[in-house]
Amino acid sequence: MGPGISGCGTILPPVATRTFSHSVKVDAPREIVWAELEKPETWEAIGGVDRVHDAVFDSEGRLEGFSFEATAAGQTYPGLATPHAREEGSVIVWAIDTSEVEGLTRVELADEDEGTRCRVTVEVQSRTILSSVLFPVIASALGRGLPAAVEAFADGIGGST
Repeated sequence: MGPGISGCGTILPPVATRTFSHSVKVDAPREIVWAELEKPETWEAIGGVDRVHDAVFDSEGRLEGFSFEATAAGQTYPGLATPHAREEGSVIVWAIDTSEVEGLTRVELADEDEGTRCRVTVEVQSRTILSSVLFPVIASALGRGLPAAVEAFADGIGGST
């Protein structure tokens, strides 16, 4: 039997998954780039998020999660970003959850010459068989927008090369 979910004689298609990534050199030290990742408004520019609200911080001022809104195909979807992994100063990964898609947004930082290499990877999958119908439109919009969003993030800090 091929991929998919079966039950009661019906075979359902597998849940759709897509991964997009873009890397840019930021003309700023890693500490400066990391500090930007602790600001909620930064996430409005990365990974298809239109508006961030209700940010949560720990006692040391580190961003611990936020609610957001994302728009795809003319529809606005509320979502929640919660911590998935964090290596202070080098990697932050958010678990992303909306009504239609879920996934991970990963930002990796590494020193490069006088600046910082910043790689953003977004992995999304449809949540349900029904949301699989809209998934190609949502994923396509995210994939098209990610490079420009990452470049704009870099330019806003210190420029990119």
